[in-house]
Amino acid sequence: MESQQVLDESNHKVNFVGLIKNRPFILLWLSSTASFLSLSTYLFAEQWYIITVLNKEASLGIVMMATMIPRVLFMIIGGVLADRFKKSQIMFISSLIRFLIVLIMIFFLSMSWLELWTLVGFALMFGILDAFFSPANTSLLPILVPKEGLIRANSLIQSSNQIAMVSGPMIGGLILTKGSFIHLFLSVALLLFMSFFFSLFIKEKEDIKHINKSAFSDLKEGITYVRSMQSLKGVLMILIIINFLFFGPLLMGIPLIVDKVIQGSALDMSFLQSSYQVGMLTGALIIGVLTIKKKRGLSILLMISTLGVLLTFLGQIEKIWHGVLLLILMGSLSSFINVMLVTSIQEKSQKDKIGRVMSLVSAFTNGLVPLSYAFVSIALVFNFGISNIMITCGIGITIISCIFILKSKVMKEEI
Repeated sequence: MESQQVLDESNHKVNFVGLIKNRPFILLWLSSTASFLSLSTYLFAEQWYIITVLNKEASLGIVMMATMIPRVLFMIIGGVLADRFKKSQIMFISSLIRFLIVLIMIFFLSMSWLELWTLVGFALMFGILDAFFSPANTSLLPILVPKEGLIRANSLIQSSNQIAMVSGPMIGGLILTKGSFIHLFLSVALLLFMSFFFSLFIKEKEDIKHINKSAFSDLKEGITYVRSMQSLKGVLMILIIINFLFFGPLLMGIPLIVDKVIQGSALDMSFLQSSYQVGMLTGALIIGVLTIKKKRGLSILLMISTLGVLLTFLGQIEKIWHGVLLLILMGSLSSFINVMLVTSIQEKSQKDKIGRVMSLVSAFTNGLVPLSYAFVSIALVFNFGISNIMITCGIGITIISCIFILKSKVMKEEI
């Protein structure tokens, strides 16, 4: 037993040292982190520009939809391309074009041409290109890292990506306290150039596959398989409903709460947005230690119900620290739910179909999120304040999850 323990510890050290010495992995890690940091900073700049410069908070949902809808629709196509072409090439082409787009945005901004509809156009292109980067980035890792090091490699990249999503709004808020939106978009461009630079030097082994089936046939097979999984159908149903009621009010609500409710600054907004990401990072670390296996479905439903309650409270905050505490809790619960659901899906899916299952689940569950933005925008047009929207949606989430707790045996027993 002691010799086996020594061997395990030795392997642990070798794997970690091997990752650090693995130059392609380090380049992938840096490229992924820079890309996520650019995305989070870009989203912050986009939202705060619409609210404070254009003064069109009711149109915030339109631009956010233009950014997020392409990411949902093109993510599956990006996954197909990642299986057929060199993944590192897709990554550096995506980063390079996004870098050039942001430079053009800066030119438009300097000429005072960056109005709502030009911003929508840039957001649309940015979202499409990011949709191709993400699948290539995710699927490249198993090629660069041996099987025994995948868990540790995934942990490092996911933790860094989460930290990047936390840091983006904070960086944006700090830049705007000392500089302008031109400086902020320049920082986004610099990060995208770094992502391009690191991706350019990744040496990817050729992995030639003779593909007999068409991409459409693979997609059709994945959809049929997902429909055959009874427990997954129940998961998708509640996730679609909850995402519609949760993410629009939350993501659009944070900047509006800062500007309209507590009359805060860009730095206050960055604190609130970062708090949610800090909660997600904390939740991911905690759930890795807890490893909940029994009554997983019931635990998920109870957490969703709690999210509804917290969203209701978020609409009533009076001080910035109230929002920080609530969003840390909400981020932690969101991370718990996400990790448990992903783990359950991976456990129940056939290995040769996991990639398609996960991409389809992501597309289905996130498909209504843009409509959630539209719903919030319409409510704002009719002067239904963001606080009232959060209360209504929070109560709706709690009621729906309680109904599932009482009536859905499949959800409670099979997840």
